[in-house]
Amino acid sequence: MPHIAAGTRSGRARYRTVTLLSLVAAIAQVALGGVVRVTGSGDACPDWPLCHGQIIPPLDYHIWLEFTHRLAATAVGVLVVASLVLAWRHLRASKPALVATAASTVLVVAAAILGGLTVLSELSWWTRLIHLGLAELTVAGLAVAWLAGPPDDRSDRPQDPDPRVSRQDRRLAWAGLSGLLATILFGSYMVGMNYGAACPSWPLCIGTSIPGGTPFVINMTHRYMVAIVAVVVLRTCYVAWKQGAARGQLRWLAALTAGFLVIEIGVGALTAWMGSTPLIASLHLVFATMSWVSMVLMVAVQFDPGTFRVRTRHQERAG
Repeated sequence: MPHIAAGTRSGRARYRTVTLLSLVAAIAQVALGGVVRVTGSGDACPDWPLCHGQIIPPLDYHIWLEFTHRLAATAVGVLVVASLVLAWRHLRASKPALVATAASTVLVVAAAILGGLTVLSELSWWTRLIHLGLAELTVAGLAVAWLAGPPDDRSDRPQDPDPRVSRQDRRLAWAGLSGLLATILFGSYMVGMNYGAACPSWPLCIGTSIPGGTPFVINMTHRYMVAIVAVVVLRTCYVAWKQGAARGQLRWLAALTAGFLVIEIGVGALTAWMGSTPLIASLHLVFATMSWVSMVLMVAVQFDPGTFRVRTRHQERAG
């Protein structure tokens, strides 16, 4: 029996390691997709799944940027499937782990198929938008999967759900999550319509808060969305910080979420002041995604600290 228990702990550790690698790879994949888009490399490979009809495409900067994006997507898919297999083998009693890894697998497959359709449809804006949405949901699913642990009946397990989170706070948290995702997708739409550089100043647009003309209105709508969502997210971070007095992990997740959000807003301002260079535009998407994933982690721990908790190595060995 001790040998079996040790093996189970080892399997759970492998699950968490592979799931964390999947999460990191998925975030990197989103970032790489942003680079491909802002550099105009999305149509460098006009066919799919091959590139220019070849397994190894011609040596060209834009071609290999797009091709690397495809290879990275394949790596993410392999890691996510491995996470699902490990969850089935070692955390079968944990419904959140199984559901999160299974959902992530479905999302990765759907994103891959849509990625092919995006190429074959000559990069229609709506397919790019849905593609990014699937990628962001995959990141969220992997974040939940990484935190999910096996059910136990230890006396030190926090109560589930936490009674200190009021109904209003829960609604605000869900509003913050929904708002973050909607803001990321609206920003993608704005860039896809070539309106990202419409307002060369910040926070006002050409000296006014309500400019005329579709490009300016869409650009300012995105900024107003960010402002509203930021208030909701920071309020949720404040609640989590107070609640985290008894659980330190909530405090550092709240700090991460607030920090990533502030940086993302700052990078957005740089985009207006310095122009939408590939580097700045890519960083803007990266920090938006980091705000999203840290918010997902924070809300999961805040709502259900018994199931979702960041475990130390000592806790893993004891579990």
